Amino acid sequence: MTNSPPFDQQLAIDAYWQDVGGMEFLPGTGRAADRFVRASWYLDAVEKVPEPRVATATVFSLVRGVSVPIGLADPKKPNLSSTMWRTVADLGAKRYFYESVFSPSVFWVDIDTLGLGEGTGVRKLELGGSPILAGEVSAEFKPSEPFGFLTN
Repeated sequence: MTNSPPFDQQLAIDAYWQDVGGMEFLPGTGRAADRFVRASWYLDAVEKVPEPRVATATVFSLVRGVSVPIGLADPKKPNLSSTMWRTVADLGAKRYFYESVFSPSVFWVDIDTLGLGEGTGVRKLELGGSPILAGEVSAEFKPSEPFGFLTN
């Protein structure tokens, strides 16, 4: 997923590159459009696997391959910024994976373990200060006030 260009333009650019063929050449800049093309081509090219663990690892490898490195900045292109986190969702297992660029490991939340029933209250996982989390972290969610939305 990228912020720009608009999705219809991304699809048009992607269609062009589908004809070129990724085994010959793929655009390699950090521009959002180039990253989208690479991600799209890689997604079509990798083997589809039935094992959830391997599928999750495959998706993470794709996302890492199109991420913008920490510290990359161009004052002339303020929309180009470092990738700060990557996420992968396993809908079948109701598991959400998260990887911060400031942490050496991936952690995840098993949604069913959170106990999201009526009356359980609002909870959050504190990510301020870039804690190093690993593995399943549902037990790390703490009671919290509801998120306050900005209004005009």
